[in-house]
Amino acid sequence: DFAVEKCVGTAEFAFGVSGSVTDVVTRATQGTLDDALLPKQADFDLAISGKYLDENDAEKSYNGSWMSLEAYYTEDVKLNKGTYTATITAGNPAEEGVGKPYFVGELKDFTVKANTTQTYTITASLANSCFTFAVTDWMLNYYKDIKLTIHTATNSFLFEPTSTVASDLYFVAADQVLSISGTAVKVQNNADVEFTKTAIGVKDAEGNVVNKTLAAQHRYAIVVDNSAVGGGFLTVKFDDTFTDVEALEVELNPDIE
Repeated sequence: DFAVEKCVGTAEFAFGVSGSVTDVVTRATQGTLDDALLPKQADFDLAISGKYLDENDAEKSYNGSWMSLEAYYTEDVKLNKGTYTATITAGNPAEEGVGKPYFVGELKDFTVKANTTQTYTITASLANSCFTFAVTDWMLNYYKDIKLTIHTATNSFLFEPTSTVASDLYFVAADQVLSISGTAVKVQNNADVEFTKTAIGVKDAEGNVVNKTLAAQHRYAIVVDNSAVGGGFLTVKFDDTFTDVEALEVELNPDIE
């Protein structure tokens, strides 16, 4: 490696965390995650990649990674003068559920100068998405023994609500569509009902219902209600639009001819 002392420098980093999220209810507003969900500096991994010129003026690539900023400093890393990108991550992007936020911060194209120590600040923000789940009083009055499942591409989360209190915050990968399915019993006649698995959608600018892709750094409030028009459907509120979910009565003892 071309690491002549006069041609290397040091990069120091200060990590910051933004708990800012876009709250999606009836319109987008800015909110903040609870402090308990925010990672500490020791929770972050650090990766640095970049380009530099060797002693023959040939361009070389650099890639390094450390489990923590402390490990980076312990190694006393020296970088050849050049241009680099630093990325910090906290959490696991493949994990979904309560208490599973994933934070990413990136500093692009910072320069390392020979015989110089420079300090850079990297701020991480939420890279996955999250939602709460709740039902209305009308839903609870119409059905009992409610079991509703929210499906992601890789996981399913079961909710058995007995009140209108919203669930804990569930973190899920961004850029995917949620679906809902479930069962319940009608209070009026004790009939078992199955709710067909349905993608949760919204309306586009033209008013057409389209499946909604979850956005990173967004917090959604999913609210399930019983249809006010003749029953037979659930209404899932997701931002300012609604998705109808068909409710099918289950015939437990069909007549056999």
